[in-house]
Amino acid sequence: MEFNPLALNLEEIEKKYPDSPLDFFKDKRLCAFKACLEKYFPGVRYGILDLANELNLKLSVCEGQSCCSGTFFQRNLITRAQFAAINERNLYELNSQSDIVLFSCNGCYNSVMRGRDFLKTPEVFQKTEKILNDLKIQMGKKKEDDQKYKILENPSVRFIHDLDFVYLIRNEVLNVLKYNLKDLKVAVHYGCHYLNLSRDKHTVEGYLKDKTKLDELVQLFGGSALDYQEKDSCCGWGASQILINPREALKITHDKLQSAENVGADFLLMPCPTCLYTLSKPEYREKMYKWFGDKLEIPTIHLNELIAILLGCEQERCMSLRRTTPRLKEIFEIITND
Repeated sequence: MEFNPLALNLEEIEKKYPDSPLDFFKDKRLCAFKACLEKYFPGVRYGILDLANELNLKLSVCEGQSCCSGTFFQRNLITRAQFAAINERNLYELNSQSDIVLFSCNGCYNSVMRGRDFLKTPEVFQKTEKILNDLKIQMGKKKEDDQKYKILENPSVRFIHDLDFVYLIRNEVLNVLKYNLKDLKVAVHYGCHYLNLSRDKHTVEGYLKDKTKLDELVQLFGGSALDYQEKDSCCGWGASQILINPREALKITHDKLQSAENVGADFLLMPCPTCLYTLSKPEYREKMYKWFGDKLEIPTIHLNELIAILLGCEQERCMSLRRTTPRLKEIFEIITND
């Protein structure tokens, strides 16, 4: 079985729509993949939904999908075949309801494509087929539901990371923003799964070139993107490492946050809720203070949350954003203070 690339070819879109890449998306059914850690940060989801609404795009929240199971696989709790089976079920649901899926999480974006990669190994393919067939029997589904439990040969759905999406249509995004960054100094964090991902690249050059999209967006939105020593380092989560070796893992987190503070960054911006969780969790900050003696205060924010603020999100949403995530209060006040 041949497996076509699931990621959108961004270079082709730019060539075909040089003046307005947004036009490519206007007649498409879009859905936002539900990342598990979004529940801690509601602005991650509604930031992208509100942006799509401002741009008159048809974006809904994906239905019927489950967790991408990346954490379970990386912690050796499930096999490659089980991982692939979970994401084949996700792929069926995504393919049946959308043309393009937007991902707010580096790990989810990587996982759904990674499951397809595993199927290229005959042994994994056969085991995955058996898992899906056993599931079909267990669920007692009707014959017309057979496709739900089969490996799709050539799904038409395509994937894009929210960062790549926002960057691709950045000029149109800029035109709908109510506020700007008012010269705030920003340290950006891309995350390991974004920096090192090759599955969504259609050329070697696309994989090897420097990752600068977040930096460029900061500049475009009126801020100053700072360079800092630990810019390309991990957030410290490291799948099982945060559980098995918490002190060593949080030393990486500590060094990242301290490095951003040392250059005078007003906040740390990132495109992944898993990284955001690790870099902002109060319990982790308390442990770092206990173990390493530094009380780190730098706020953290996801790109979609920042978009929500810059859009001038409606009062109820913005109040919820501030109330449930006090780490954003100072950023919010600076940006929205006329």
